[in-house]
Amino acid sequence: MRVMKFDVAVVGASPAGLSAAASSARTGARTVLIERELASLPNANTVFDGMASAACLNVDQFSLHQVRGMRLVSPAGHILEIDARGHFLDRKRFYAHHLNFAADCGAEIIESEVRSLSRSSDGMELSLSRGDVIGARIVIDAGGVDSRLASSLGFKPMRHPEDVAWAVEVDVRHPGIGEEDRFEYCVGSIAPGWKATFSPAGDDTATLGVFVRRHGRDVQGFLDAFLKRFIKRRVDSYHGMERMKILETRRGGDPIAALPGRIVDEGIMVTGGAAAQSGLAYSMRAGAICGEVAGRAGLAGDASRKRLSEYSRRWWLELGPEYILGRASLETLRSMSDEEIDRLFLSLSGRNLLVPGGLWKKSANAAFQLTRAMPAIIPRFLLNMLRF
Repeated sequence: MRVMKFDVAVVGASPAGLSAAASSARTGARTVLIERELASLPNANTVFDGMASAACLNVDQFSLHQVRGMRLVSPAGHILEIDARGHFLDRKRFYAHHLNFAADCGAEIIESEVRSLSRSSDGMELSLSRGDVIGARIVIDAGGVDSRLASSLGFKPMRHPEDVAWAVEVDVRHPGIGEEDRFEYCVGSIAPGWKATFSPAGDDTATLGVFVRRHGRDVQGFLDAFLKRFIKRRVDSYHGMERMKILETRRGGDPIAALPGRIVDEGIMVTGGAAAQSGLAYSMRAGAICGEVAGRAGLAGDASRKRLSEYSRRWWLELGPEYILGRASLETLRSMSDEEIDRLFLSLSGRNLLVPGGLWKKSANAAFQLTRAMPAIIPRFLLNMLRF
């Protein structure tokens, strides 16, 4: 048995974990990244420029296919279109690049499963399945939405774990299906509480998926219904659409509405999906903040909750308002019937829903347009803002 000592140990090579490891190592802290399966890939595929730039993330070099915006579809098929450039990512190249970047920054990479986490006299101790023991001043839990590493120490990194959206996605192939120029976002009973999506990937491939809240983990039935609806809507556009081939299926959870709870404690920090920091770009930004704070604290020999709470403060200041607005919006959507959603879409048709500028300018415009279109939903939205 080997015992290895580090300032910072990052558990989980999720996008947030990769970012945290690189950020920690760049401070000069001795950093290790532990992942049980380095061949695994992030689930995210389509990323929009606005989110990427807000999170200081460059994705152009990994783009397989560009879209010029999104198409929002109501239960009855009413459509709103929003122009916003985005990219379907080559997930394999994206992951390999950021894994190599973490190593280039000085992080040691270990492929092994973490069997246990405990406190020791000089920090934290991780027991690995391969028999080694990692000693670290600070541990970062970046193991994703199902991680139980931090919660094993008795605290709750998510405020609303019941609101994780459980998802099933399929990669599909059909001639020309990937050449469409808009990401599609369907709402209502087809995927209660959030969305069903179509992501064109270029050429003959695309990804279809459902993200469902408060209906348990098994959402296959919602996907089956969405696939039938999708094929019916495209049958006049593509010959033989009923023979669309499913290539691969992925399942997982997205904590978009769960909100971070307690994400730091003595010697431990939580980032990414495990901390309800949803979205590829934003979770990587959260990882970067987490890793920087951890690295500097590790070098200073101060792993106190007070010192590590700088990460929590910075995250809430930079990204927290968007997540609160997002949760309030999704809670309002969850309360709406299909008929209400259809009426809202009809009322919003032809209006400019996306304006340039910062979060508060965008939010003010959206609130103004919603108030004009359907005043009755505003009290619901405000109430959900207060319940975050």
